[in-house]
Amino acid sequence: MHLLLFDIDGTLVRTNGSTRNAVEQALSDLVGRQLHTDDVRFSGKTDLQIMAEVFHANNVEASETLVRDALDVYVSVAHPSMTSSDVTVLPGVRDLLDHLRERSDVCLGLVTGNVEPMAYRKLDVVDLGEYFSFGAFGCDDADRNRLPPLAIDRAHNHTGLRFEQTNVTVIGDTRRDIECSRATGARAVAVCTGHYSRQDLSPHEPDALLEDLASMHDVLDALGVGSPRPRNGSPDSSTGTP
Repeated sequence: MHLLLFDIDGTLVRTNGSTRNAVEQALSDLVGRQLHTDDVRFSGKTDLQIMAEVFHANNVEASETLVRDALDVYVSVAHPSMTSSDVTVLPGVRDLLDHLRERSDVCLGLVTGNVEPMAYRKLDVVDLGEYFSFGAFGCDDADRNRLPPLAIDRAHNHTGLRFEQTNVTVIGDTRRDIECSRATGARAVAVCTGHYSRQDLSPHEPDALLEDLASMHDVLDALGVGSPRPRNGSPDSSTGTP
């Protein structure tokens, strides 16, 4: 059984900037003055790390309690306001998830820097949340490298199966996705659908590097899941595999 752990932003979907605006509003409301996020790059970071860095960039001394409070306020601002118009599903994603969900040899999960309520909000508004029953999130730990082991444990709790690291693959669009998979001993598949190009990601030596998730054959090969095996045991005519 293969465990496939997907990042969200830049890998499955792209948002229109509403997340950054919500972070600015939430943190400004919390401290009572205008804070800016211009000097903080969000890609690949956990929400806990982002909140701490925004406070630091604005010369706010941030305790762990303040950072946690910031997450709560951020969710209260961003969650109800996010709609399908704020989120775009990236090429090939829906077809790929439809296919993988029917596989008897694949289990799907998340490893994302998003705090859990926002992770599912981003996915739910474009009808992708139903593919993922568990994961590890940006509210679990500030260090992204600690998230894959949490997701593996939760996969075991959810399925009753134990997953060896060699059968785990992390799919993401930044070097931090590659690094967190390496820290866990998992495979790393990188996609160039976020803010980073092939030239940016290649030096970090992922096991596979894709332009996007649009080519089913190429993606399945990159994920290391071999020939399709539908749950009903019948051939999958959509792939041409006998």
